Amino acid sequence: MINSTRLSGSKSQLPVFNRIFDKFRRDKSGVAGVEFALVGPLFILTILGTMEIGMVLSTEALMEGAVRDAARYGVTGQDEAERLNIIQDIIADRTIGLVDTDEAQIDVLTYGSFDVIGAPEPFVDGPPFNGVYDIGETYTDINGNSQWDPDQGLASAGQSGEVVLYRVTYDAPSLTGFLGHLIGGDDNVIQLVASIAVRNEPYDLEDGDGIIQ
Repeated sequence: MINSTRLSGSKSQLPVFNRIFDKFRRDKSGVAGVEFALVGPLFILTILGTMEIGMVLSTEALMEGAVRDAARYGVTGQDEAERLNIIQDIIADRTIGLVDTDEAQIDVLTYGSFDVIGAPEPFVDGPPFNGVYDIGETYTDINGNSQWDPDQGLASAGQSGEVVLYRVTYDAPSLTGFLGHLIGGDDNVIQLVASIAVRNEPYDLEDGDGIIQ
């Protein structure tokens, strides 16, 4: 015999559960919190990434301006040591603290012409004729430092009429880490390079006759 009372009680409870379910289904009060939890971190990362890209571009532009100003001063032919010190001061001043000159690599290199900027010192390739310099092979010591160099530039602000390369290399720390890994690799830095090559003014005159050498 079926207990009709038990069935009747079970049916009477269904509307209660339906009302509770409908109440939670219609409640939208937590939707905003859930949505922010999903998209908030990505939104914040996007903002920080945009700020970092802007900072990198600004720093790079300041570095470009700094090397131009340094070169503009360097071509005038002041005392060698004084020139190098002032060039570093110019770079520090123009980059308004965004470039730590103690950490940056500042190269001032002299070349025989614009065509050989960054070129290695010439050498005679011997066995096994691999196209690269091997210890013991004959080479031309252009910069006079008694060793073969992959870059023949002489560390100097140059003399009258010489070609000089001004280059600043700076490893800018990444703010978010994402851009640093994307561009800089595992070291989490973004390497910025600014350079300019100029020819020194012909400031060296022969004594007495005013003829430019």
